[in-house]
Amino acid sequence: QSFYINRMDVTNLAKFFDSSTKSLPPTDVKFLFKEADGIKEVKAHKMILAFASDVFNTEFFGSMTSEEEVVITDATHEVFQTMIWCIYNIEIKWRDYDFVYLSSLYYLAEKYNVENLRTKIIASIPEHQVTKDNVIDVITLAEDNLHHEPLSEALFDAAANFMKTDHEGKYDRCLAWFTEKNAVHAVQIFKVMEKVKRLGDGDAPATYWNCHRCLYGFLESEMFDSGRYGLLCRGCL
Repeated sequence: QSFYINRMDVTNLAKFFDSSTKSLPPTDVKFLFKEADGIKEVKAHKMILAFASDVFNTEFFGSMTSEEEVVITDATHEVFQTMIWCIYNIEIKWRDYDFVYLSSLYYLAEKYNVENLRTKIIASIPEHQVTKDNVIDVITLAEDNLHHEPLSEALFDAAANFMKTDHEGKYDRCLAWFTEKNAVHAVQIFKVMEKVKRLGDGDAPATYWNCHRCLYGFLESEMFDSGRYGLLCRGCL
């Protein structure tokens, strides 16, 4: 006997959040959030969440007794609500959310294994603007999310594309980011520079970028004290 499983039709799911639509099945699970301005909640349907996520499926229809109220402590009400909207196929304007918000949302997509949401978040990263004011924050966020490799790489790529465009791929200009102010981020910046090199037109000097010994020779130099770009490691001289 053969069994055929069809993908759930999600085109009409958004109507489940439309209060004007009548005769809809009532929600049967409530997620609670304790925030500064009080207790907030997100309501949903267990069956719909279970179709979207094997984690929700196990939580609601596994061997354990399913709860009607679930307290969430590792996400904000707003971010969790966005995940639920995505599951219900409600249109999301991704450019309205900054990189930090998207990173928090990706954490939930990873936790609950919502593959479609992960894909949409990664696809939205290049649409967001990286500037001189936030590039270091983007690089740091990428480093903080190394355990979420697709997200981390997308953030590093966004920073690298900015550096290449803003500095026209010129490494002498990119090196200006290695200042005393940004010394703590030097390793992350170096990773971005490696990506810029791959995006660039081959004008990168071999000295700093060929091996990790160059990086350490570079970072251990007097650059941050004297403003010079320091010594090269012997491995690439």
